[in-house]
Amino acid sequence: MSKRGGKNRNNNTGYKYGQLRPNGGMRWQSAQLNGRLYDYYRTLMMQMAMMRFRWINLPDTCDERYLEWQLLTEGVATIAFPARAKGEFVSLKAATEGPFTMYGNPSRWIGVGDNGTRIRCNPLNGVLVWDNSARYPLLNGIDLYANELTHIRMAKRINRLHLQMPFLLTGPQEKKQEMINLFSKIVGGEPAVIATDGLSSMEITAIQTGVKYMGEELAQDESNVWNRIYTMLGIRNSTFKLERQTEDEIRAQSQPSELVKMSPLAERRRAAEKLNKRFGEYLDAPIKVEWRQDNESENWNLLHNMQTQIELMEG
Repeated sequence: MSKRGGKNRNNNTGYKYGQLRPNGGMRWQSAQLNGRLYDYYRTLMMQMAMMRFRWINLPDTCDERYLEWQLLTEGVATIAFPARAKGEFVSLKAATEGPFTMYGNPSRWIGVGDNGTRIRCNPLNGVLVWDNSARYPLLNGIDLYANELTHIRMAKRINRLHLQMPFLLTGPQEKKQEMINLFSKIVGGEPAVIATDGLSSMEITAIQTGVKYMGEELAQDESNVWNRIYTMLGIRNSTFKLERQTEDEIRAQSQPSELVKMSPLAERRRAAEKLNKRFGEYLDAPIKVEWRQDNESENWNLLHNMQTQIELMEG
């Protein structure tokens, strides 16, 4: 990053890169802050999406993370092996080709790796894995919700700023810099001492904005958006307090997320069944796909708690 005179040449505010600005934020412009916030939300949702499923007995030559990444971003991937290396399965990006069957399934496709690997595939040496029954990339929905969450956070930031400084300063154009210095000191919590011919010479007028604090409403809005995101990902969620609901109401409310959950799970299981049926002789064990749970930690906690109980009982 090029600097001149101790300042960023692209920074006209006089603040060093990363230095706090009067509004409590960093030097970064609003567009940069909003971009970082958008990337943050997008990354959170992508992590949740990629960790939903667990592939059991997937060949060691396959990369589960890369497989789920392609399903998330492209909506389709392939598990196949080169014709000259039967049984050496790889999980790659899938570039579909024609002709298509009467049910819309490609009869040929190309497996593509990031290093330029290209494998010509067909039902004789591989299978296609679709992310969901709609065959539409989930990343598009993630981008939409990341944008919506970013806008809510922007509204929160602006709302809090208005409460922090609930007035506007007006004055003559020739006193603009003096007013900026005065505003900066007030926001920074510093004594507002400025050498002038007198405050009257600045002719400052403070106008009350009367902005209402919308923290609760915006927090509820963000919570509702996250609940829609969980439904999109097939994660069980509830927008109401569970203690006010009957068991039937809770079950009915969770049905949409359960149906969404079954769509990508069914597609992965369908691909696993095809692999087992067509190429079972090359597999060490049948491939399965399950909804991911942290059984390892739960089993460790259970065993540890049992050992603790036994030690307490034995004195």
